[in-house]
Amino acid sequence: MDFNGCGFSDPQAQLSAALAKRNIREFQEALEMGAQPNLQDERHTSIFEKALSTAGCADFVEACLVHGCNINHINPKHNKAAISYATDSRDPSNLAVLLRRPGVQVDRKYGQLTPLNSLAKNVTADNVDQVRACMQLLLDYGASPNAIDQGERTPLHHVLQSNKIKAAKQELVLLFLAHPHLDIDTYRNGQVRQLLQQQYPDLQLPPQRECSADGEIDCDRLLRQLRDGDESQFEQLFAEHQLNISDKDNQRNVKQEQYLPLLLESIKRGKHRAFDAILSSGININRSTPSEQTVPAELAIIWGNWRALEKLLKHPELKLTPRSSLLNTVISRLEEPPLDDFCDHQRCFELLLGSEIIDINEVDASGQVPLYYAVKYRNTKAVQTLLRHGAYIGSRSQFDELAIQDMSPELLEKHFDSCITTNAQKAGVQNFEIIINYMNLMRQQRPGQQSGKMRTSQQLHDEMTPIAHMAKTKELRHLLQHPLISSFLFLKWHRLSVIFYINFLLYTFFTASIISHTLLKFHESEHTALTALTGLFTWIGIVYLIIRESIQFCMAPLSHFWSLTNLMEVALILLSILTRIESNYDKETQRILAVFTILLVALEFCLLVGSLPVLSISTHMLMLRAVSSSFIKSFGLYSIFVLTFSLCFYILFGKPQDQQQQEANSTTTQEKKEEDGDDFNSFSKPVEALIKTIVMLTGEFDAGDIKFDSFSTYFIFLLFVFFMTIVLFNLLNGLAVSDTQAIKAQAELNGAICRTNTLMRYEQVLTGRHGRTGFIVNSQPFRTICQRLMNIYPNYMSVPQISILPNDGNKVLIPMSDAFELKDLSNDKNKASFQPLATNAALEQQKKLLDPPLKLLPCCCSVLTGKCSQIDNRTVKLALSVLDQKSNAEQKRQREQITERRLENIEQKLEHLLNLLQERN
Repeated sequence: MDFNGCGFSDPQAQLSAALAKRNIREFQEALEMGAQPNLQDERHTSIFEKALSTAGCADFVEACLVHGCNINHINPKHNKAAISYATDSRDPSNLAVLLRRPGVQVDRKYGQLTPLNSLAKNVTADNVDQVRACMQLLLDYGASPNAIDQGERTPLHHVLQSNKIKAAKQELVLLFLAHPHLDIDTYRNGQVRQLLQQQYPDLQLPPQRECSADGEIDCDRLLRQLRDGDESQFEQLFAEHQLNISDKDNQRNVKQEQYLPLLLESIKRGKHRAFDAILSSGININRSTPSEQTVPAELAIIWGNWRALEKLLKHPELKLTPRSSLLNTVISRLEEPPLDDFCDHQRCFELLLGSEIIDINEVDASGQVPLYYAVKYRNTKAVQTLLRHGAYIGSRSQFDELAIQDMSPELLEKHFDSCITTNAQKAGVQNFEIIINYMNLMRQQRPGQQSGKMRTSQQLHDEMTPIAHMAKTKELRHLLQHPLISSFLFLKWHRLSVIFYINFLLYTFFTASIISHTLLKFHESEHTALTALTGLFTWIGIVYLIIRESIQFCMAPLSHFWSLTNLMEVALILLSILTRIESNYDKETQRILAVFTILLVALEFCLLVGSLPVLSISTHMLMLRAVSSSFIKSFGLYSIFVLTFSLCFYILFGKPQDQQQQEANSTTTQEKKEEDGDDFNSFSKPVEALIKTIVMLTGEFDAGDIKFDSFSTYFIFLLFVFFMTIVLFNLLNGLAVSDTQAIKAQAELNGAICRTNTLMRYEQVLTGRHGRTGFIVNSQPFRTICQRLMNIYPNYMSVPQISILPNDGNKVLIPMSDAFELKDLSNDKNKASFQPLATNAALEQQKKLLDPPLKLLPCCCSVLTGKCSQIDNRTVKLALSVLDQKSNAEQKRQREQITERRLENIEQKLEHLLNLLQERN
């Protein structure tokens, strides 16, 4: 359909017109252009429903299914399923297209009738052939022949009572009699059998169903009653069946093996009364049948039966496997339409989050956590809910994927803002606290997990993984300046800084020793005692480097050995040993070894100094790295022109034949040229030509020593000056200046990135790769030391949050944690938790000022600043700014609510006045 003759077509109108004309090609084109077959019209009917209910539209139904229509689609207005629409068409082709796909609910009722009941009740002489074909399809795909309507009539009962068909009635009867599970005795006192004996006395009927000789009811009958009958009759039969079980030794086996299919069937069909009766019989709810391969709790989630799930989660015998992944299952179905009235996947999701036995960070077989699935399915509401409940954002799957790598930065920042709260005190009082919650940055452990699995509580976890990912991702990098992240980095640095400073001091000692010893040794100093002392100190430093390298290799052999830093450290150790030992090397070789040793020592020391938590130092180190990296990348491409011009200069100015002739004629002249450096300026050798070209690139031409003897030599030289020296060299300088300005513009962010990289490197040394620690960390007392230095929670804090006192010198208060922290307290150790600062002395004892990383060592930060327990002012100001923004947003929301209520009151009063005026008139 064209709008205003402009050639623009409406895909939705084209879709409807194509279905009316039965033009499948135009129908598919409209779907490709974005038409929606599920879009409801003014009569609350969609194109998909029209195609299902119209005979001869099998191709159109197939096209709708290919473009995303659900086989269990339900009309929200009429509560009618797709299988019922296809049944209304009386077209076996439409029905076959739907049934060929797995998972179709063939017995879903509409108007108290299943599709099979609807066909049997509405069969006529005109449609009997189509109805018979549809019935055959439904029975082949699992439809129950015993489903009853509100009058307890089965499909066969409707066929036998129909007077509209005569000749084809027997074919329909034979169709039902061929079904192995047909029941003609249970309902309406066996009226179906009586009708069959009256109308078809010659037919062979199935044996009559009745109770056994000992009075026991068959469990198959219970299953049929649960599928086809009402719940009250099932409860009576089920109670009678339990009373008839007299052998108490086999009673439990009967319940476990025969009642489990009944329980699963009640979950799928939403039979809540039957579910309660079966559950109260003492059945094992942790088993699964061979056909289902799912436990009852998982099946309740799949079908969205929240009432059954609620009772299962409260059941005292429920035991979940480590790979149960119930949250992952429900998250993948949150966007699906409900299959029936009792289905509510969102309610199941809320029940799982509110249960104490569900781990919010549970992983499935592929190592994925619920937060990853919520982000994958683009379910923003589920992501926000999981984050509010403390989902860990640093979980890594088997494919090395993080849950936050595809998360929206705005969503993550908004949640980080919600993690900053106060203790409800006025902002001006001294005990006003800023409470920062790190529940998403630390792995939360369930209470049962800590007591039942000691290995989990003792395991070392990396806590820098999500922050390191933020530092690497351009879209998330700005979040490093958020007060939640900056305060967490402050805590991590406070714990791990002791390792850094010890290593820094020891390496500084080694650097001063080896450089002093090298200088004294090669200058043959007369101070032999000082030379020997520096040599001894050098050996001590070398031993320290060897021990440090060995420990790192034992902790993470593969990841550490192939790193560039490690290779440089290994080379440094070897060169230091060769420089120190008394060998028979000649003086020149010893000098070369000493030179490379000093270079590596200086480079390592420069990198170590660049890791200091000083903003100016880290900024300059970043500028050095950025400019070097940018220059190498750019020069790597432009080196093609450098090689090209060096070859051109070698060919034009080298003139090897003339030089050979001069060597034969005058050796004295050649020696003079060598003394004057003419070989280097004359490009006589390829390597020297390349070095001379690189030097000329910086502007050092020495053009007076170059002999120009033709126009081509002038042209090539001027081309080099213009293209390489002026254009290329200034381009490289411009790139360096640009990188430098960009780094200076975000100096504070770059400082956070440097601190993140340093902490991540030290943490990886302690934990190895993927948390697999070496035998050194697994042994005591190293394990206890590493736990207290690295894992803030739960080894240092009982709950993952801190408190900052902005009106008391920005002091940081931490909650008490284990017995090591609580040994001096008189209150109960198990009640250590973080509470707002109160006047009660018992509450005040539950937290303390930030203390040194180790009890035996002074705080390393106090050596530099003298303020160990105080956080920086910038973090505090940003946290206060976040609190102000949240307060303003809440006030705005309250004003909007008040305005809305006032408008509603005005509308109500106006309506009241209008009614009064109408009554007077």
